[in-house]
Amino acid sequence: PLPFRAGLMKISTKFPCTAILGAILITPVHVVVADDHANPLKDAGFELELAGDDGGWTLFEQSKFSSDQARSGSQSMYNGGFSRTVAYHPFFVGTVSGSFQEFPADPGSQWRLTGYGAATTVLQGTPAFGIVQVSFFDAEGNDLGTVETAGSKSSRAKTSNEVNNQTPAGEWTFLDTGIATAPEGTATVQAFTLYVDYSGTDIAQGVYFDDLSLCTVKGDDDCS
Repeated sequence: PLPFRAGLMKISTKFPCTAILGAILITPVHVVVADDHANPLKDAGFELELAGDDGGWTLFEQSKFSSDQARSGSQSMYNGGFSRTVAYHPFFVGTVSGSFQEFPADPGSQWRLTGYGAATTVLQGTPAFGIVQVSFFDAEGNDLGTVETAGSKSSRAKTSNEVNNQTPAGEWTFLDTGIATAPEGTATVQAFTLYVDYSGTDIAQGVYFDDLSLCTVKGDDDCS
């Protein structure tokens, strides 16, 4: 089982542990060049179901494009999971599901990811939540910092607003990483939708995401 920690991760050929979890294997990503100030995310509203091999979204664990819910258009991204209790340490088994895109990034560049998340029923237990997140990595794939990465020398984004057990069912909640500064050695940035469930509630549940925007912050323009 994966240990529960507090922040998240790089996913390409490996899934290093920063503040929420340990390692799993995921396929390599397709890199797309970002334009200044423009939203570099491809299929940011998930309407095209654009896969990673086509420059879109790489999905892992229990994630899918969905027509069940949408804030705009007719599609969204669903990240779900199932956390169960067990009779041995650590006494629960959890999951982390998500989708991401990767872009080149220079040291000192600043990034902000926003979007919306919703759950059709109130999430049960804790920790069980959906967030958006940005993470930085060097050319060798080493994790240089992410949301809530304790002990990192990198400038960190603030914790995203969460869809959690305090969020009303069916309410689209604005999610925001805040401004994250790429540390020395940065080669890439990854933008994620994520659902984390280590609640041990024995309930299958998850979060829908829609209308994402990734921005490179320039000067006084904070992308708001």
